[in-house]
Amino acid sequence: MIYKNNKLTVSLLFGLWLALYSEILLALGVPANTTISNTATISYDVSGEIVNINSTSSFVVVELIDISVVWQDAANVSAISAENNVALTFEITNTGNGIEQYLLSVDGALPGNDFNIAAAGLEIWIDDGDASWSAATDTLYNGSNGPVLNGAVASNDSIIVFVLATIPAAVSVGDLSSIELTAVSSTASAAGEVGNIGAEMIAAGDGGVDAIVGFSGATANEIGTIEIISAGVSISKTVTVIDTIGGNDPHTGATLRYTLDVQIAGSNSIDNLIIVDPIPNITSYTASSITLNSASQTDAQDSPLDFSDFNISNTNSVTVDLSQGGAVTIVPPANFIIEFDVTID
Repeated sequence: MIYKNNKLTVSLLFGLWLALYSEILLALGVPANTTISNTATISYDVSGEIVNINSTSSFVVVELIDISVVWQDAANVSAISAENNVALTFEITNTGNGIEQYLLSVDGALPGNDFNIAAAGLEIWIDDGDASWSAATDTLYNGSNGPVLNGAVASNDSIIVFVLATIPAAVSVGDLSSIELTAVSSTASAAGEVGNIGAEMIAAGDGGVDAIVGFSGATANEIGTIEIISAGVSISKTVTVIDTIGGNDPHTGATLRYTLDVQIAGSNSIDNLIIVDPIPNITSYTASSITLNSASQTDAQDSPLDFSDFNISNTNSVTVDLSQGGAVTIVPPANFIIEFDVTID
């Protein structure tokens, strides 16, 4: 009888250890404030009478606070000098097992930058779920309305965040600027435990359970990079002399053919692009000589037939409205060739 009881006791202890060990292994995936219980039963008989004894062990899973931030753009984000709303894309994920709000910050003046972006030129926007920035549908971060993520629910444990940058003027093609987004657990921040791995915050977790700072230190950051690829809109002007005797001497009566080469590059679309070129002094404009990409244009202001004119929109000037009265947005890359003639007086 004693041997039988010893055997039961050993089996019971081993079973309890195995159950507890399995629950510990799974605890990181179990939502915070979940109760885990285990009941062991001993059954034996005494003088023919069956006796059952139960013993239950319970504990509540604490909240683990962890986070990751990952830059989502596949390569450096292209921009042009003096461009607005250049968007870097990041994903913030709650890798813990509870519900956490995150405080966000951004730094555009990192060591090694070719150019820095001041705090006034940076904004953080929280995505509405379509992974595409829109001022109409996304939420501008104001310092306190950070995302709330549930690490125990896969469909609600991550979110896209955009950092919008205003590129300063006078930056050069090829210049790089790295921007760092940081996310911090509001719980750990309030307790002063950010970065203290393993720190325990009593009753600070979901439902009043304790919270523990995980291996991330309850904070994460990531860097994205902007690269200047071109000056955006550029124009070059050349002149060809066509003289009256078949040569290229600029004498009285010779024709000057001006060619304007307008290049649109960069990542942003262009609106309201209008070219104005005054006629040089001591020359006279040659009527009906304007062409746009080899197509003849009238001198009159007769849109929508065309959107070019001479001496109407602007005095003694050729005007070409490439945006066609604001109706057309020009998407880079794009190229326009404008030509017109004048005669030397």
